Amino acid sequence: MLIRVVATNFRSYGQETEFNMLPSQNVRRFDWHVHNSAKGANVLRTAVIYGANGAGKSCLIKAIGRLQEMVINGTVPPPFFRDANKFNDPEKPVTLEMEFGTGDNQYSYGVSYRGNTCVEEWLYSTVKAKPECIFERKIEEKSGKIRINLKVSKREEAKSKLLVSLLETNLLKGNELMLSKRDVVKNKHITAAYNWIVSKLTVIDPETHSTSIFDDRYSDKVFKEQSEKLITALDLGINGLTLKDEDIESFKLRMAEWPGLIQGIDKILKQLSEQPDGEQEALLESGAFTVNIRKEGDKYYARRVQAQHSVGDNLYDFELKEESDGTQRVFDFVPMVHHVKNDACTFVIDEIDRSLHPTLVRALVKRIVTDRGMKGQLIFTTHDAGLLDGKIFRNDEIWFAEKDRETQNTSLYTLDQFKPRADLDIEKGYLNGRFGAIPFLAKLNELSWEE
Repeated sequence: MLIRVVATNFRSYGQETEFNMLPSQNVRRFDWHVHNSAKGANVLRTAVIYGANGAGKSCLIKAIGRLQEMVINGTVPPPFFRDANKFNDPEKPVTLEMEFGTGDNQYSYGVSYRGNTCVEEWLYSTVKAKPECIFERKIEEKSGKIRINLKVSKREEAKSKLLVSLLETNLLKGNELMLSKRDVVKNKHITAAYNWIVSKLTVIDPETHSTSIFDDRYSDKVFKEQSEKLITALDLGINGLTLKDEDIESFKLRMAEWPGLIQGIDKILKQLSEQPDGEQEALLESGAFTVNIRKEGDKYYARRVQAQHSVGDNLYDFELKEESDGTQRVFDFVPMVHHVKNDACTFVIDEIDRSLHPTLVRALVKRIVTDRGMKGQLIFTTHDAGLLDGKIFRNDEIWFAEKDRETQNTSLYTLDQFKPRADLDIEKGYLNGRFGAIPFLAKLNELSWEE
């Protein structure tokens, strides 16, 4: 479970800024919204983040996504990403840190980088009162050499010294992360931290479609039935889902009238053929189709999820691309609903209301939040003030992002800091500016449209 995220010098977070999922001692309502941990910190199940356009909500999601992306790729991002805050000293590094619980332990992992160099990286076990160092790596300012401190047992000290020496001199490059060398280091804590960040954390931005709608879960009868029930309950006009697999060559023959699709398929096949290891699948989005290309054994297959609509007694298949943007967005969330209910995972979504009707968003969120059996976490940003409801969220689950007009730095704070009355209309108070984090429109009102 995610415990906290700390960003420093990352885009609009010029100064050290923290977001956390820690329950407030001031809040007594909805105690079942808290996941109680046998090892480590208790954490909230949900968090919703509000703020004006450009206030820094998406920057927080990007910070979480960037740290996950670095761990997956094994390197810090290239300089052209320009993550650093432009108002700070250009030599100041970007620092991203994440604390999380894996069930068996609790870790704090962080990376500090500048340009194309990892300046500092660390992993601590924080399950005890005093954090325990798993490893630290730093770049010496004068020599530019990498220095590593790796915690091992006394029995493995000699072997560890040799390994550290090899990492410092040859194996670990300046832009690479220590976590990327987990197979070499063979440390259970490093492996556990890597697995949580890669497998238990999912970040969804407004533009990215989830590839999970194409995996084998839709072949599972129970999962398919539950998904169809959810989609039907959301009144999307869909009666069922079909998962279609087809030999890639047969699929290309049938789609010959779509040359752009064929070209895209051939390009993906070439890319997959050049990857000897790793995942052998890719998502292709053309003007009319969303197709998953995957390799099984020596053959390639095209997989599509189609929605069934009924008119009279007849059923008609629709491609995913033929559905509305909002319906396609819902498909991204269907696996999420099942995951957060059944698995101790964390979903982070930017603009959950993108292309969706407010009533649908409210129903979807309420369905998740009011489920007492929810095992995971859901964190999302939104502009939908209709979700500011004390009957859905606790005060410590509602966050605001506000940008200082002079420094252009984003600050984050919770509704709990205002200690609102239990009967307060939170939505009305927010829209009236009581909690900040709304657009300042005085200059717009001063415009003279006649000139």
